[in-house]
Amino acid sequence: MTERLTRLTLCAAVAGAICATGSVAMAADKATAHAAAHKPDPAAIDALAKMSSYLQTVKQFDLDVDSTTDQIMVDGATTQLIQLSHNTKLTVSRPGALKADIVGGEPGSSRHVYFDGKTFTLYTEPGKYYATVPAPATIKELDSDLETKYGIALPLNDIFTLGSNPEDMKRLTSAVYIGDEVVSGNTCSHYAYQEKNIDWQIWIQKGSQPLPCKINIVTTTDKTRPQYTAVYHWNLTPGITAKTFEFTPPENAHQVRLVQTNESR
Repeated sequence: MTERLTRLTLCAAVAGAICATGSVAMAADKATAHAAAHKPDPAAIDALAKMSSYLQTVKQFDLDVDSTTDQIMVDGATTQLIQLSHNTKLTVSRPGALKADIVGGEPGSSRHVYFDGKTFTLYTEPGKYYATVPAPATIKELDSDLETKYGIALPLNDIFTLGSNPEDMKRLTSAVYIGDEVVSGNTCSHYAYQEKNIDWQIWIQKGSQPLPCKINIVTTTDKTRPQYTAVYHWNLTPGITAKTFEFTPPENAHQVRLVQTNESR
């Protein structure tokens, strides 16, 4: 079986090289020239800023994200990367409403987030446990409040701040445009970036709606180079109702208290 998989992998690699020799060579030339210059391309940095600016104008949306995360499994002297898959569905109505459903891991395992501008609720399966706490009025304030008080990060919060802070861009040691590629049926511009301890790439939809289509992050401090990859599917005309962001405890659900981080010490 291993030999057969190896042959199939080699055939796929050869076929890919035959079909994409020109584009790969062009991308390699660009990357090589950029590496020699040791200077981030301003256009690649500007692409992040334009994406961030556009995202701030999108007031309502559904976002469906398929992601994989590498984890390091240690078994005695053996170390192996294990890939875990998740699906996250996010519905947002700015400035003050959000709902998220995260499914992945063991069968039946899921987490659900509800925010209506007044309260924040975290509900988990299995077990039907939920906790509700008072919340500030906006998503931006909620993100900070949850991190400070409870050590909780909102699902997918990083994508909405990426490129918004010029100070963050100063940490980049490399930024380069790779080329245009099709991701989930959309033509996207592919960019690659480097900073201390991280290599990362992003694919941004071309045209008047520069939405992120895909992101890949590699941790370079570990010799196994674990990765996180996410593919984004956007709907900018979601069917939102007054009840979308309301949480109603299911039958036999158990309410628990959300403990603040300073209480747990």
